[in-house]
Amino acid sequence: MSEAHTNEWRQTCLQALTELEPERRMAVLEKLRRILCKQNHRFGPLRVDFGNAEVKRNGNPVSLTNLEFRLLRYLIERAGCVVPREDLLRSVWGYNHNAFTRTVDIHIHSLRQKLGEDTARPQLIVTVTGEGYKFLTSGA
Repeated sequence: MSEAHTNEWRQTCLQALTELEPERRMAVLEKLRRILCKQNHRFGPLRVDFGNAEVKRNGNPVSLTNLEFRLLRYLIERAGCVVPREDLLRSVWGYNHNAFTRTVDIHIHSLRQKLGEDTARPQLIVTVTGEGYKFLTSGA
């Protein structure tokens, strides 16, 4: 869960504890449910559950490494925006300097394969030549 979602969750839980009226407490519980739903994403046959760190395609589990899951999450959280390789290296791999490496490209290729994408014509994770990668929510 992102820091913003964690803080929202924490504040809402505290609110639920202080509510004495059942109707108001139920409203707070509904708000908690909505916060949790932000952790579940659906892209065609692909289901991504951030809360349980699970990915399924057509109902079947997709086995991702921890790093692949973090990469997928980072891209989904920035869906529709171009994410430069440098941002991925810094935020997903923790590199603190400008590194020239093909590791991002290799991991993107592996992630595409595991998600069942046609690596020659990806529909979810697309390459933006000279800029980086973009996760398309209308894919799959």
